[in-house]
Amino acid sequence: MKALITGISGRVGANLANEMKARGYEIRGLVMPGDPQAAKAARLGVELLEVDMADGERLRSAVDGMDAVVHLAAQIPQGDSPAERMLDVNTRATMSLMEGALVSSTPLKRFVLASTYQIYNPFITQQITFDEETPREPIDIYALTKLLSEEICFAYMREYGLSVTSLRYCSIKAANEVLGMLHPAWLNYFIQMTLSKNRIPWFGAERIDETKAIMRDLLGTPDAVCGVSDPDGEPWRLVVTDVRDVTAGTILALESDAASGEAFNMTGCPPVAYTDAARKLADATGRPYRAVTMPFWRGVGASTDKARALLGYDPQFTFDRMVETALAYERGDPIDQIPN
Repeated sequence: MKALITGISGRVGANLANEMKARGYEIRGLVMPGDPQAAKAARLGVELLEVDMADGERLRSAVDGMDAVVHLAAQIPQGDSPAERMLDVNTRATMSLMEGALVSSTPLKRFVLASTYQIYNPFITQQITFDEETPREPIDIYALTKLLSEEICFAYMREYGLSVTSLRYCSIKAANEVLGMLHPAWLNYFIQMTLSKNRIPWFGAERIDETKAIMRDLLGTPDAVCGVSDPDGEPWRLVVTDVRDVTAGTILALESDAASGEAFNMTGCPPVAYTDAARKLADATGRPYRAVTMPFWRGVGASTDKARALLGYDPQFTFDRMVETALAYERGDPIDQIPN
């Protein structure tokens, strides 16, 4: 079976291509012009095409002859990148790939879209768990472009009979990214992001000044690991997914008849308390642990019950196991994934 993977140089794309190749797939991968990770993709030993995701003609051509497409490429909010670029890469590219499938010399058997659980609006402080029936209320442009892509996919399924599946990923990490988590700048990123471009603050909007004061103090110990709780002592929940679980789940979605026409939350093991995760990282790295009380709670997760029931998805990699793999990678030991 021949499969096209967009975003093949990313953390999911490289690992997915590696696993699919081992399963006998012929892989064609797309990399962006000037992609800093292109060398990693080249080491996969697959066919590579350099294509800007805004180039509709070349995207349509890239689908020709493929049995399956896994559309991973995405533009996240980053630097000075305009919102229109997110629309081009995350949404218009999806339509171009669909149009390519309609005229391909080989009927497309499955189109898998990498979406996000952010379409539910996880930037809230209530302790709830999203399932696939939760109302979709994207609070930022990135999540909106992903939701639009989902709707495009299902519209093409209704109109043309294309078999599509949407996977709502969440906070995916590879081994080389784990040990540096939970430092003060990690927390400050979310606070600053809520205030940029005149946004309405997301987390704890009514306590934003207090939160900024806490962050100023925390940033004085930049190497600390932050175990965060709310004013009632309830730890924040760390929602994180190991790249190996996502890779396995994506292959299940690609190969299962039950996945056709469905959307699935594709998150990892149950969330871990920030306090527990921070102590684990502090013990593993020697970084100082800091107990932090924030004036609000965060850590909304997403249920994987549907993916477990229909696909047999069974995430294996707890945060503890992710740390173990990260330590092995740091020691130079062989690991069962490609770092980001």
